[in-house]
Amino acid sequence: MKPFLLKIVAFLAFIAVTIYLISMRADGYTDPFYLRFTTPKQSSLILGTSRAAQDLHPFEINNLLSRNDLYNYAFTIQHSPFGPVYLNSIKRKLNLKSTDGLFIIAVDPWSISSKCNNPNELTEFRELESCVAKTFIVNMKPNIIYLFQNFRYFELLQTKTSPMFLHDDGWLELTVDIDSSLIKKRTDKKIETYKKTMLPYYKFSKVRLSYLVKTIHFLKQHGKVFLVRLPIHPRMMELEQILMPDFDSIIHNATLTCDNYFNMTYLDSDFDYIDGNHQTVESGKEATQILARWIQSPKEYQHYLSINHAVQ
Repeated sequence: MKPFLLKIVAFLAFIAVTIYLISMRADGYTDPFYLRFTTPKQSSLILGTSRAAQDLHPFEINNLLSRNDLYNYAFTIQHSPFGPVYLNSIKRKLNLKSTDGLFIIAVDPWSISSKCNNPNELTEFRELESCVAKTFIVNMKPNIIYLFQNFRYFELLQTKTSPMFLHDDGWLELTVDIDSSLIKKRTDKKIETYKKTMLPYYKFSKVRLSYLVKTIHFLKQHGKVFLVRLPIHPRMMELEQILMPDFDSIIHNATLTCDNYFNMTYLDSDFDYIDGNHQTVESGKEATQILARWIQSPKEYQHYLSINHAVQ
């Protein structure tokens, strides 16, 4: 009996080591989210959907503000709209001992809207089956639980060819051809998708808005909180105006709760976009630098931008 048990233990140990070694192959190419669940608890966070994930570069803000702790914990419109799922994940990711953190929350109409009959029904929220909802351990490397839930392990043995790469600071880099004709095709496709599959079905959610405010209240215990509405292509802005023409009025309580709010959409023509919804890497860097300088001196820098933009 004893030799048999030893063989079983040895076999299980072999399986465990094999799984561990394969898991160690997971990296920034594995998917757009994995590394965010492998890094330590953080003291400063960028939050929001894919616009924040791709357009906001932690390195640029850390560099300009003489910090080294800002981490991008933004996901997508499907994974991280404001609600209990995202707030709970933020609470797991945040170092609760932090008292001097910097928190940048990117907001837009889609992130406070629901795609269901009752936009305030928590049990129908679209993110309930997402990895943000199901990943309870967000700081384990390798995160074997996440990989089991979201991957077939043989995929980790294949050659990595994804155009997406998730950096160690949480910034998601997307490498695409920026030829103008291809950008136009991607923009046309993105606008058409939003127009047909999203705009008719998304509705403003008072519950989501209340969770945005709850998120701000929670983060203010650990540092300063800034809201930002990032620039988008004018055609995408037209859709958002249809969905929520009075967006700034709707989020008024949130803007009063945070330390400051910067609506950057009036700068939309200053940047280049890969698909109408996300900026090119270089434009993202520029927008991030503008945001960082605004955080340093909000009134002065926004006044400077307004005058400069009017002159142009």
